Parts: sequence; structure tokens; C-alpha cells
Amino acid sequence: MSWTGRLQCTAAFKNGRTVILDSYGEGALKLMRPVYLDSAHPTLYLVHIGGGYVDGDSYDMEIFLEPSSRLMVTTQSAAKIYKTPSTPVRQYTRLSLGEQSVLEYFPDPTIAYEHARFVQETTVYITPSSTFVYGEIITPGWSESGELFRYDWIRTKLKVHREGTLVLFDHLYLHPSHHLTDMLQLGHYTHVGSMVVLSPFITKGVLESFGFLMDQMSDGIYCGFSETAAPGFSVRVLAHDTMAIETLFQRIHQFIRPLYGEREPVFWRKY
Repeated sequence: MSWTGRLQCTAAFKNGRTVILDSYGEGALKLMRPVYLDSAHPTLYLVHIGGGYVDGDSYDMEIFLEPSSRLMVTTQSAAKIYKTPSTPVRQYTRLSLGEQSVLEYFPDPTIAYEHARFVQETTVYITPSSTFVYGEIITPGWSESGELFRYDWIRTKLKVHREGTLVLFDHLYLHPSHHLTDMLQLGHYTHVGSMVVLSPFITKGVLESFGFLMDQMSDGIYCGFSETAAPGFSVRVLAHDTMAIETLFQRIHQFIRPLYGEREPVFWRKY
């Protein structure tokens, strides 16, 4: 397959800190130089230099974490999916976590504009001792008519494998012509957020405390969580704006970070 953009990166733990062993970007996908918001491990910013995703685009990303390495990954800006009259935009991501590694991956929101079609498949390989934290947000983009949900459809799949066993499969399919605003779908909400935390540090006691935290969430959002097959949980959020979901994600992130040895809250330094 001919890719619009490709990216590969490997992180390793060397001399008491995580370093980027190698990285490679091709086409519309680039990787900025690592930023050490924490002195012991880097933050990576993924950059799309084309300004947006258009008809027929295809992207491929791979990130590898060697044992004991820790990495935070985000994007420079939102993924804007424009009109795709012929072929949907497709994005494939593979994340591999070694023993006792930690990956925190929070891309900026995906914004789907009028007549956009988008397929995203993320496959993750973890070990019993690794920690994976992931959050994504999907929002409707502007349309000339002013109507919401003018995109054709969005399909995202997240698969997590542990030691050869599929332990999580999250399939989200948003199709406005299929009564998306009805009860049991989005209702009157417009924005969707999904967060997954898989870690050996998520115990029954942690889940009970997390349940109390979720009970204290704002009335402006609708959210719920489920315990996963591997130690961890998944969260789904409905809201009317991006900031409400990002604020919830930040609270969850700050709640779980001390469990795997991170004390300070994350400030991504984007704006």
C-alpha cells in the first residue's frame, strides 16, 4: 500500500532515563524532537504537515517501548477529516509495550467535517507488567448549513492483546443517518470521548475509589466506566464540547498517575 504518511519510533530505558533510540517519519507524518517535561522520560508530539486528512489518505504508525521505558505521546493539533467523496481516510496504529513500560497516549480530538468518512484501527500489545493509558475525542466539524453531524460516518476500533490473548476490543461506529441523536445513542450530546487504562496497579480497591471519583463528575457530561478483562477500566463520555471531556480526562489522569510512580500532573505545553 502507498501511504500518505508513515511513522515509526522506538523508546528505550538507558542510564536511568527513557531515550528515543530511533524514529522515522515519511510523507505527511513527522515527529518533533522529544521534549522532557519530566527529566526521566520524554514527551513526543506527532505532527501532520498537510493541514488535514482528505479523500483517500492512508496513514501507518508504529511505536515500540522497550522494557522499563516510559513515554508520553500526543499530537500537535486536532485531526481534521475533510470531505471524502471516493475513499475513506484510513489510519492504522500499532503500539507495543515491553515489560514494566508505561505509555500515556492522548491525541488531540478528531474533527469530522461534512461528508467525511474515517476508519481508525489501533492495535496494542501489552504485558502483565506494562501500563497503557489512552484517550480519544471525536467531534463534529463545521458545515455550511450550520447543522451538526454532517459527516457520513466514523469507525474506530481499539484492540488490546496481552500475551497472545485479546483482552479488550472497543468498536465505535458513528453514522448520523442511523438516528445518531436518538435515545441509546448520543441523545442530545455532540461530542464523544473514550479512555482506556490498563495496568497491574488497577486493583479492586482502586476501582472502588475511582467509582467515587466518577460519582462527583459535572452535570454537564454523561459518562460511565467498566472494569476490563485485564486489570484496568474503560470510560465513555458524552458532552457538548471538547473542553468538558478534556477536563474529565485530566482528572482521571491525575487520579491514576501516582499508581505507577508519576507524581506531577501533565501540562502538554501546546497553547
